[in-house]
Amino acid sequence: MEKITLYKEQLSRMRSMNRYYHDQFLLDVRILFIFNTVFIFLSLYNKNALYLIPLISLFGSVLLSFHAYFLIFSRHYSEFIEKKINSEYDEDVLIAHELENDYFFPTKERKIVVAVFNKGFTWFSFVTLFITLYGISSFIWSMIAIYNNDLNMNYIYLVSTITFITLVIGYWWFVSGTGEKRLERVFNKHG
Repeated sequence: MEKITLYKEQLSRMRSMNRYYHDQFLLDVRILFIFNTVFIFLSLYNKNALYLIPLISLFGSVLLSFHAYFLIFSRHYSEFIEKKINSEYDEDVLIAHELENDYFFPTKERKIVVAVFNKGFTWFSFVTLFITLYGISSFIWSMIAIYNNDLNMNYIYLVSTITFITLVIGYWWFVSGTGEKRLERVFNKHG
């Protein structure tokens, strides 16, 4: 099989993965928003509903980060393949990776999952932060309400511990760039 055909097949696979995880992300955001909002409303009438809000927020943040994890992977790999194809043709016949880096989020910049805080800041960055802050706000609001109503301190300790571990691992993988550095090592080896 011709090398360029292999590249094109891999690019097609990465583009479909990218679309799938975008679609799944948006579906999950809507579902999580509905659940979160319903339990916030229910907690006005039954304080026990507060217990589900931190779990929805925490689980939601991990699930949405998982989608971003695959999105970042497919973006990096698509860029790598497009550059390979361009080098085969000795010209930039494929520029989607350049458009995505400018319009969505740059793959080579330091970011919080997919949100950058420099000149590369985009609407994509804003939406990511907006969704994240909504989840954090409902999480904090419900934890404070559980605490203020003396409902169950053991629950607060358990959820706080799980949250701390999740934040540390999320920082290690996303913010410190550990995951993307692993991709770069492989790309450099085969570049």
